[in-house]
Amino acid sequence: MRLSNPLRSNLPLGLLLWAGTVFSLPALTVTDLQQQMTGPHPVTVIDLRAPFLFARGHIVGAINVPASVCPHKNLPPLGKVVVYDGGLGKEDSEAAAVVLSAKPGISVEVLEGGFAAWETARAQTTQAKGIRRETQNQISYAELKALKASDVVLVDLRSEPSAPKAVAKTTPSGSQPLTDLAVEFPGKSISHSPFDLPAAQMKTKAATSTPPLLVLIDNGDGVAQTMARTLEANGLKRYVILTGGELILSRQGQAGLQRSSPASQAANRTVSSGPATQK
Repeated sequence: MRLSNPLRSNLPLGLLLWAGTVFSLPALTVTDLQQQMTGPHPVTVIDLRAPFLFARGHIVGAINVPASVCPHKNLPPLGKVVVYDGGLGKEDSEAAAVVLSAKPGISVEVLEGGFAAWETARAQTTQAKGIRRETQNQISYAELKALKASDVVLVDLRSEPSAPKAVAKTTPSGSQPLTDLAVEFPGKSISHSPFDLPAAQMKTKAATSTPPLLVLIDNGDGVAQTMARTLEANGLKRYVILTGGELILSRQGQAGLQRSSPASQAANRTVSSGPATQK
């Protein structure tokens, strides 16, 4: 997505965001950015995530300007700039890009898929190899409902009933039907496996080389966490787990009703992200 419109920062933020939607173009892929970073013309890479995530690991040479401070940040005329967020539906890189492109002497492109796509491509980062704490990506019901990205696949890992298909699906306890994801999240692609994506998403992935954002949804029984570890083991970083699973769906994200399952409490065990040193 290249943003180089004539708007300037004296315009209201709402108008800038509207303009960004109107003038948006296809985003930059990981391969495109790698070529630009090694090319003859300098490019500034800006990480829009929170400082603690930036400190945990980022694209080599990137600077940290959190998306929330972009409207107030005074920057020199940097020329060509590439921005990226986490790629997990948390930050709004396009909105920040519009704000930055309105500053004098800056033209902006957005890295498609964000840092998660960069990691999945095994591109160079500052993250140290060796032993680290497992941190599985989570997304709340409200964040998922607000997610506008078109490259989202809902991965339905909830328990299927043994009854015929004509009978409504039920939860393992049989207490109530499972939430209909197509109704709850209209327009979102749905799959029952992250390794068997809908045809439309496979076509998009082949065209852009950027992995879709996988949203893992289970019954709150730890299946999503297990699948997340499988994805990590296969080098796939662009996923999120719906916090609360079917329980939070059945209650439409109502505050105070979400419960923490034993499986969701196990997200801080120690795992290896590279060869461990033998003593």
